[in-house]
Amino acid sequence: MAHTATRKISYLGQAGILGGLILGGLAVAALVQFFGMSCTINLAELGKLDSKVFMDKLLVPENANLLRVLQFLSTLIMMFLPTYIYAKICHAKPLVHLGLVKKPTVPQLGMVILVVLACLPIIGALQEAMKLIPFSKETLAIFQKAEDDYFKQILVIGKMNSFGEYVLSLAMIALLPAIFEEVLFRGGIQNLLSRWTKMPILSICITAAIFSFVHGSYIGFLPRFVLGFVLGWLFYRTDKLWLSILAHFINNALGVTMMYVMTKMGKPITPNSMEESFPILIGVAALATLIGLLHAFDKISKKDIDKPGLEVALPGYINPNNPFEESYTTKENNSQ
Repeated sequence: MAHTATRKISYLGQAGILGGLILGGLAVAALVQFFGMSCTINLAELGKLDSKVFMDKLLVPENANLLRVLQFLSTLIMMFLPTYIYAKICHAKPLVHLGLVKKPTVPQLGMVILVVLACLPIIGALQEAMKLIPFSKETLAIFQKAEDDYFKQILVIGKMNSFGEYVLSLAMIALLPAIFEEVLFRGGIQNLLSRWTKMPILSICITAAIFSFVHGSYIGFLPRFVLGFVLGWLFYRTDKLWLSILAHFINNALGVTMMYVMTKMGKPITPNSMEESFPILIGVAALATLIGLLHAFDKISKKDIDKPGLEVALPGYINPNNPFEESYTTKENNSQ
């Protein structure tokens, strides 16, 4: 799935480099958000505000542009830059390693659209199934607060009183997060785990679980896990990250478009009105459809399918310290 590293860095070492860069990105992003928020809230009052009052002061329509900029900078610093720097350190061709060079075919693009549409009833059915889990009142209250805070932020960032703001929201909520998140989760984490463990399905599942957990939507953990698994499968079977980015973008764009349509119709936007619920039986039928579509996707992508975790040597490149295959010295001795 990737070119070999040109420096003698073990998989554990690569994981350490990626993890360290992500932690550094988190720290820098936190500083950026802190100084950004200080533009709207007096620092002297900051320590006196509880979390609810703080969020209420921050998440107002007047701060929409500021929050958009902060979200862009945060995801860029936390996700894209650490992953790109890791790939630059560990691999000769970072964009090749991350899956950003291979171009999708038209049939693949069309199949991705169908796959995303098939996922919608599954996600809706899983949302209904999650409501059947007997969480305690205290746990459910914590989960619901996280959901409400996240939704308030989306409402402010996604403020759309005109078509221009709708296009801006598509870029800020749908496109950029799709690119940055896919570079980190599929191009970085899943790619590394797949080559390290030589167990791509396990790597896809681990990455999908991390992907879902990071979003902080605990009630929606299973729906987002399924989405993460599908995104991971698209990348694993083609090594083309643009397909996962497209699928991620479509999923986000559908939500943004629904918000825009409801705004233009004068309908209130609430978490319940945004949820597309489906009966569990419909979800099961959609799952069967999704499996069939992924099988068809494999057929049209058979020229792209690589062996799981295979390290492909750079053309004409010989590295006696390559940690991923027999050393050059060993090959010379065997040939004599």
